[in-house]
Amino acid sequence: MSAAAVPGDPTAPAATTILIVDDQPIICEAVRRMLAPHPEFRLVACTKGAEAVAKVLAEDPDVILQDLVMPDADGLELVSAYRREPTLARTPLIVLSAREEATTKADAFARGANDYLVKLPDAVELVARIKYHSGAHRAQKERDAAFNALRAELNSAAEYVQSLIPPPAEGRVQTDWRFVPSASLGGDSFGYHWLDDDRFAIYLLDVCGHGVGPALLSVSVMNALQVNALGGADAGDPGAVLAALNRLYPMERHHGMFFTMWYGVANLRTRELHYGSGGHPPALLLAPGQGPRRLGGDEEISGPMIGAIPEVPYGTAVVPLPAGSRLFLYSDGIHELSQPDGTVWTLDAFLDGVADEAKGGSGELDRLLARSRAIRTRDDFEDDVSLLEATFT
Repeated sequence: MSAAAVPGDPTAPAATTILIVDDQPIICEAVRRMLAPHPEFRLVACTKGAEAVAKVLAEDPDVILQDLVMPDADGLELVSAYRREPTLARTPLIVLSAREEATTKADAFARGANDYLVKLPDAVELVARIKYHSGAHRAQKERDAAFNALRAELNSAAEYVQSLIPPPAEGRVQTDWRFVPSASLGGDSFGYHWLDDDRFAIYLLDVCGHGVGPALLSVSVMNALQVNALGGADAGDPGAVLAALNRLYPMERHHGMFFTMWYGVANLRTRELHYGSGGHPPALLLAPGQGPRRLGGDEEISGPMIGAIPEVPYGTAVVPLPAGSRLFLYSDGIHELSQPDGTVWTLDAFLDGVADEAKGGSGELDRLLARSRAIRTRDDFEDDVSLLEATFT
């Protein structure tokens, strides 16, 4: 006796439930006999069309066999009714009807039927179609279960990453931020901390790819920065920090993953901002009485992505930091968006939007998110979205 045949064996496969909705008991009995040689099938009959939806919901079958002509219900309307129920929207449905008209078949498929058989079909054909549809349905359920498990894992990872982001700072430096993880979780993270009484470090990084792996790499980088585990590099020198991270996180030792990063140190005694970039989009500095200034990218210091090229040098640039200056950091998930016309929203357009929204006072980060949500063509962001603002008094 096989293991699957042992009574009560928890490893035995679950029976395949087929629910037939037909007002003629003789048809239900004929189908029962066709399926009798297959012990893996469990047949449930419903002979009253008015009770069909409730019966199907209660049984949650693997396959529905639906008659079309019934005295107390329209079989085509029942097909539509099943599909309106969220739990039955994808349940395989085979119409089993005496009607052979092409228009009836077309209507059945339009309402959501998966298959159509003129009754009574040959037993071999009926069994083959039931096996095909029930197998596909179970495989879909398994994929859904795996996806839900992955979604729970990604949600947990996103919550963990967000828990490591420091709360908004107050005092000489005020910060505010928004973090919107994508459906598949990217590798965004950011942070800030005081190096001493006068120097304030601030950074944002974006690991390539999606999933738990990139998220964990970004957490590892955050931890290294927080405890200054940079191999002796001066945490106050952005170029030295980026070079140290490039040595610590070579992509060949981290499953081919690299990351972009913007790192800056504000010195409130000398009123200077030292910064460097490793392949990251430019930050935007808004100083009182001055126009918006991009820090990094093509205009200033910008080295390659971190981990991509061994032993490459990274530079440090310095700009004045008058009292009241505001610094905006972001990840590319907020501006690399597909527009309805098929083009991608440009970085220039996004940065113009940052400057515009900054003129409107508090709430600018939420307004920037609203701008991006209005641009994109999907319901969710394709990549993580990070926005970080710092005001230096």
